[in-house]
Amino acid sequence: MFFREFFILISDYYVISKKYRFFDIILPFIISFIFICYSKSYIVFNDTFLGQIMILLSILAGFNTTAISILISASNKNIDKLKEISTKKEIGGKKISLYQELYIYISYSILIAFFVIIFCLFGYLLPIGELFDTCIVLCLGLFIVYLVLHIMFLNIRNISFLYFSFF
Repeated sequence: MFFREFFILISDYYVISKKYRFFDIILPFIISFIFICYSKSYIVFNDTFLGQIMILLSILAGFNTTAISILISASNKNIDKLKEISTKKEIGGKKISLYQELYIYISYSILIAFFVIIFCLFGYLLPIGELFDTCIVLCLGLFIVYLVLHIMFLNIRNISFLYFSFF
């Protein structure tokens, strides 16, 4: 059977992130749309561009994986405090802690980064510009640029969230 557990993480993220939807979702889409409208379609599926995106996202995924490792393995009063502080957010009718909220945000960022890396790998290996119509190439380009900005904005928010969680 197909592995579907990652949908739970995506669902949990969307359930608890209502407050941040403009910053995480809408703003990256607007910026991506403007970028695609004023750029050439060949820029997005250029091998160099896709390669740089894969490198950037690999570094960010590594950073986030390190953050998750530290959260999971660290045992100090600040981490314990995050585990004890309950938020107003609920998943499945159960309130989650600040620790769980941070864990979900960072895990979601890692998951989306890996999806984009895989997507870019296909774009890198296949002659997308030759296989599809210009309109489809532009839509795929919009999707890639949107997801990259989405991940970047997530990381900005996650870093801020992590910083203010300890004060």
